[in-house]
Amino acid sequence: MKFEKEKDLARISELMDIIRNVRKAMRSHFMKKMKEHQFDVTIEMLEVLYILWSKDNINQQEIVDKTNRNKASITSLIDNMTARMLVQRIPDPTDRRNNLIALTKEGRNYQEKLIPLLKEVYQSFQMDISSEELENTINVLQKINIKMME
Repeated sequence: MKFEKEKDLARISELMDIIRNVRKAMRSHFMKKMKEHQFDVTIEMLEVLYILWSKDNINQQEIVDKTNRNKASITSLIDNMTARMLVQRIPDPTDRRNNLIALTKEGRNYQEKLIPLLKEVYQSFQMDISSEELENTINVLQKINIKMME
């Protein structure tokens, strides 16, 4: 990424602030909706559930990689989710040192309950944003993400 002016650097800093503020506002709004619907899961738990709804029976490292959290925090999170009967640890048949993380019936049932709420929350964020604006924003943020990963 090449910045030609000091103004560009200031705008990038502003963009980072906005991303942080949007994330905070989205998180707050989502937690409010979760409380209104009396769901007893955190956003972090929902992230793990969402991953497992896409691909069940995965090793903990995949969850660490997809959530960008450290292994200790994911271990604690999975312990909590296991206590709530949302997930279970299953010995990995190909590697005795690992466990696979799998949804329980209750974890699968949460999908039916939470997906409509997620859609409602996402729609509330769209406001007056056109599909084109949304697509442009996604493209710009993906470019930044790819560049930061290099």
